[in-house]
Amino acid sequence: MNIQEIMARFAIPAILCLAALGCAYYFYCLSALRRLSSLGLEETADFIFGPGLGLVGALQLRGEILPFLRQTFGSPPKVVAEIGRAKGGTLAMLCRAASPEALVISLDLPGSRHSGPLPLFNKGGWRLPLLRAMKGPRQDLRLIDGDSRSPASAEIFSKALDGKKLDLLFIDGDHTFEGVRSDFEMYSGFVRPGGVIAFHDIQPGYELELGVAVSRFWKEYPLPGKRAEFIADSSQLSYGIGALRLPG
Repeated sequence: MNIQEIMARFAIPAILCLAALGCAYYFYCLSALRRLSSLGLEETADFIFGPGLGLVGALQLRGEILPFLRQTFGSPPKVVAEIGRAKGGTLAMLCRAASPEALVISLDLPGSRHSGPLPLFNKGGWRLPLLRAMKGPRQDLRLIDGDSRSPASAEIFSKALDGKKLDLLFIDGDHTFEGVRSDFEMYSGFVRPGGVIAFHDIQPGYELELGVAVSRFWKEYPLPGKRAEFIADSSQLSYGIGALRLPG
């Protein structure tokens, strides 16, 4: 039996085996997220940065996102939004850090080039059960798919708020200078006085390769309010969270 015959004989069983493993992992992650929805931030981080990393991981550093969420708010925020979802790990962390009755909004353009190393893997209705399992039992989660620069997306975002003001806006979508500036200018008005706007990837790193310019925006744009930085290592490439507390 030559190599072609061996490959033909075992190809279908191998594909079926991989498909079964994939399905098993999917339902494992779904079950774990449902269980974690009633637990705390630390347990969620253990899963997101551990066994759930492949399917529902966060494009964050644990040593940045946890201190940011723990130290920025005196009490759990009641109205939270993110721009940029990727695999949804950050969304799970935001849900755990928010009030048990919080309104949580996630606006994303699934499959865009800023959705991580495998952007198309973050696209499709099969992800909805995983994303919905991230919210707490009494939380109100609104998932919005669309381009954050689109006026239509901003209108849907506004309707989801229904007159409420955000305690936290986490900007982690289009990482170009124009993209992050547009997200700030279009959505910062939804944040209450004294609320927080956070920017991910404020550390320099991939400006030339990927057009990432959040670090330049963070340094150059005249942002109003008090700034704080959460950076695990000053020599690292990219990552880093910049938190802006608005006046008032």
